[in-house]
Amino acid sequence: MKKENADLKPSYSVPNLERGLLIIELLATKKRGLTLSEIIQTLSISKSSAFRIVNTLIFKNYLQKNETTKKITLSRKMLTLGISSMNEQSLVEMSIDVMRAMRDELKESVMLGVILGDKGTILEQVSSSYPVKLSVELGTQFWLHSSVGGKSILAFLPKEESNQILKGKNLTKFTENTIVSKKAFIEELNNVRELGYAVDNGEDIQGIHCIGAPVFNEYGYPVASVWITAPHGRLPHEEFDAKGKAVAKYAMEISHKLGYIDN
Repeated sequence: MKKENADLKPSYSVPNLERGLLIIELLATKKRGLTLSEIIQTLSISKSSAFRIVNTLIFKNYLQKNETTKKITLSRKMLTLGISSMNEQSLVEMSIDVMRAMRDELKESVMLGVILGDKGTILEQVSSSYPVKLSVELGTQFWLHSSVGGKSILAFLPKEESNQILKGKNLTKFTENTIVSKKAFIEELNNVRELGYAVDNGEDIQGIHCIGAPVFNEYGYPVASVWITAPHGRLPHEEFDAKGKAVAKYAMEISHKLGYIDN
């Protein structure tokens, strides 16, 4: 037995790398984060080693620290790596049946997207059942401030993360309805949180309306957004609330399939 265990142990090991991976694995289970002292206590790592490793990971943008609470969490960079992996393996697979049911009820094209970097990317779509329909190529990128995909996710991200994504960004005007004021956009995100869904009132393309809602993973983190898109005549303002609640319902179905449990 001892011989087998010895064979499984790598010939060469890097202790600080192993400790760094342990810290990342620990923080992946603590969405609210841990202080340095809590990390040290949980993993029984020396204070000096933990300090050096954590600060290196913060410097390389894999971890982030809230200077007020002193809590350390996984950064957007680390979460993006996880999302990129999950996209290919499970997110689309878990979403596609729900997206089809959503299309069957609402009749419009349904799209699924995520935030990667400072833009969004469309992962999957289900075409409208109407003869005239809106469709895009998979992998198409979208702006965060003028899209329901961007609004839905940004509204439910931890405030520090959403602020970091928006920091220094110009809110480009695409139509007369595009929100270009940071203050107005923050108010819009507050409204999305309150309603549970986001609306694109022809803010990206004139005459095209969209309604979307966030998709959460098992930790309550908004990993994606699902939405419908249609010409304004088929998706008028007076239907926004009813359709928004329906979209939010389907988004929550996907969230449950990803392991999310309602509070």
